[in-house]
Amino acid sequence: MVRLMGAVLVAAGGAALGFQAAAGLRRRVRAVRQTEVGLAVLERELELSAPPLSRLLERGAAQAEGSARKLFQDCIRGLDSLDREEFSALWRRLVRERDELGEQGQAVLTALGDTLGRYDAQRQREAIAAARRRLEELAAQLEADSRRQGRVYQALGLSGGAFLVILLL
Repeated sequence: MVRLMGAVLVAAGGAALGFQAAAGLRRRVRAVRQTEVGLAVLERELELSAPPLSRLLERGAAQAEGSARKLFQDCIRGLDSLDREEFSALWRRLVRERDELGEQGQAVLTALGDTLGRYDAQRQREAIAAARRRLEELAAQLEADSRRQGRVYQALGLSGGAFLVILLL
């Protein structure tokens, strides 16, 4: 009986690892999509009223969700220390802290910090629109990878657990 329970636990552990890896892929897609939507909010705000950077980030944080909201909120808090750190450096640092975006998502957003708050509203909006389009393309690529690799991870987890059960019995 104990051997059977141990075998079930080993199989369930392998399956859980596979499903957890697949869920990680889906979280990355969700974070990139949320950031894409957050940039769309900033783009729309710049088009409508061209607010100062602090108000732009506040409106973005109020309307965005998840990863984008956290990024905008962190930027708002960082605005208090602009006498010690430039906004572009602050933005780069905060984007690098967003591990859920992956290296590609971080690379897309990093360059945006050099434009936000420095140029006129039209130039900022163009930069945000370009970054949003690149994030949209990245999200589509990540979704395809997530579907394909997610199934592979799940199958590997299940088969790895079953293989260990066979070895142990």
